[in-house]
Amino acid sequence: MSRTLTTAAAVPFAHAWSLLEAYVDACPEAIWEEKNGGWPVWQQMLHAVTVLDFFTCGEQPLLPAPAPQDVLMLSVQGTEMVDKDALRAYMAAVKSRVDAWLAALDDAALPVKDARLSAVLGFEVSAMWVLVMLASHTQYHLGSCDAALRDHDLPGVF
Repeated sequence: MSRTLTTAAAVPFAHAWSLLEAYVDACPEAIWEEKNGGWPVWQQMLHAVTVLDFFTCGEQPLLPAPAPQDVLMLSVQGTEMVDKDALRAYMAAVKSRVDAWLAALDDAALPVKDARLSAVLGFEVSAMWVLVMLASHTQYHLGSCDAALRDHDLPGVF
């Protein structure tokens, strides 16, 4: 089983995940509740984690999450804030799922089409696409949330 490309491509996700954890620790409660980029910070963080579960769940159901699906997927603005402890617990479960997905992935599987994701998203999705999105989607939302810290003259995590 060759994992040269898989291992190298997983490094940006590991970095993005460490920034996600650092952000949850660094973000003051007042900012956690604020809107930034049109969404509350807590909701964007929750969404970033949910999408990781969605990308890697395969045929398994999504993990239990601390908010309704429409809030998780940014279809509606959440009215009940999810606190950091609930997010951290959810993050641990999702990280376990992502780690298992990564451990099972080898280089030969990278170009293979993911039929479930392709059907849901409406375009062809390969394992490599998922691998890239693990980092890039997470970093996109981290950047938006990081701006909330900087808007309050606090250092960001990036």
